Amino acid sequence: TDVDAFGAAIGICRAAQAMEKRAYIVINEVSASLRPLYECYEKDDNYPKDMFLRSSQALDMADTNSMVVVVDTNRPQMTECEELLAKTDTVVVLDHHRQSSEIIENAVLSYVEPYASSTCEMVSEILQYVGDGIKMRSVEADAMYAGIVIDTNNFMNQAGVRTFEA
Repeated sequence: TDVDAFGAAIGICRAAQAMEKRAYIVINEVSASLRPLYECYEKDDNYPKDMFLRSSQALDMADTNSMVVVVDTNRPQMTECEELLAKTDTVVVLDHHRQSSEIIENAVLSYVEPYASSTCEMVSEILQYVGDGIKMRSVEADAMYAGIVIDTNNFMNQAGVRTFEA
């Protein structure tokens, strides 16, 4: 999981909360570059202690009524838990990387936009349509902003009007 994937997952959690749904983020290893952002959520009492799950925990909790949202990849083997894709009936893919021959086959929605700077940019656009007046906490906006900054190399690459709007 890189910063763009993490920020996008945080944005999806905010969307789920706006729809009064419980959301979790599956993350097995936290890299050194991600650790400062990750710890902001672990230490904040506004977020549930079980917000982050390991693959084994997610597999135990998931059933056919669960929804899996995959962010920042469209390749099954690049996900945190490939087995989770087969355990649920509803899989959504949000990604800004070009598709290869290896894609997540069972997605009910696959929104792959190679012209987007980052998946965080895409999620910020989606949040506008989820519900009126979604208010993000500053730590959530920071995570999404970090994903955009990292993937655009400080707005030097792949940044356009949509990026700055996000």
